[in-house]
Amino acid sequence: MHGEWLLIECIREEPTVMAIGRKPVDLKPFDKVLRLQALRTARRAVAHVRETGQRWEEFSRTRDEHVIAEPILNVLKMVHGVRLWIGHLEQDVPLRTRSGAWDWDLDKMTALATSEMHDIYAVPLERRMPEISRVSSLRHVSSADDQAEALAKALVADESTVFHTTTWQITRDDGVRRDINWCARGALVEGRRFIHGITHDITEGDDEHAPLPPHTFAQALIDAELNAEPGVYHALVDLKTLTAYRWLTREMPGVAWELTGNPERDPALHPDDVVLARQIARALRFGPATGSLRVRDTKGEWTVVNVDAKRVLLTRESEVAAALVKVSHATHADSPENVPL
Repeated sequence: MHGEWLLIECIREEPTVMAIGRKPVDLKPFDKVLRLQALRTARRAVAHVRETGQRWEEFSRTRDEHVIAEPILNVLKMVHGVRLWIGHLEQDVPLRTRSGAWDWDLDKMTALATSEMHDIYAVPLERRMPEISRVSSLRHVSSADDQAEALAKALVADESTVFHTTTWQITRDDGVRRDINWCARGALVEGRRFIHGITHDITEGDDEHAPLPPHTFAQALIDAELNAEPGVYHALVDLKTLTAYRWLTREMPGVAWELTGNPERDPALHPDDVVLARQIARALRFGPATGSLRVRDTKGEWTVVNVDAKRVLLTRESEVAAALVKVSHATHADSPENVPL
């Protein structure tokens, strides 16, 4: 362990070890991972970085120790984590892995992404923004066994919520598959509900593909269903806020789903259709529901889409649910007033 980079999570008061090198560790206290001098050094270095928000480096001849501690800052300059290296004076410092901080604003239904997070996903410079939609924050996920459980937790998250380390596979914007490990905790910031998180790229190298996960029979059936109808797109939608979590197929062309920095061009449901959308959401308690709604397009205008929604339980342990929504472009004959429920 001596000489490997440690990834330290410090979203709450007591920091924990999230990874040793590329190997995830399930948020263990320092004294469960480090011993003797390394334990004392780690506590001192992490405390300094958390207090100052600055990189810290120390050389000690008496201890034959070289220490580097780097903050992992979120968009708001909060220290979510620390990258820590403790080695001997004569050791070369190894390359560190990619990691970054992120936040979900549960009240605004947006996400905050740092440049380090954009680097992990290889996001083109022209698409990088500090505040993005929830759909954008999940658009790279290609395989995640426990995604439903994570979304269910997010729906009811508070200060006590903990998302322990879990590994998902992403496809970066340059087409490279990578395995990422992440953890998160719920929080209140000035009365607003947040989820604070750290993501860690654990695949070897910088641009090598991670192995494809096994393709199960259940996944094959889902893929066939989602891709059965040309011109139909699928999204998972929050029933309370009527906003999407993520596209389950490729994104619907022409419809606004990414934040632009211009409120008049950002994703939105037409104000006059909100009541109708809530009627559709309530109707899902009794069965599938369909309708036509106006949503903002990429030109800042309104376009009519047909929706066909079903209620989906995210976990067996609770009644937390979302909507699986099929979306297609409406014909001229369709109207938001003609909605079978």
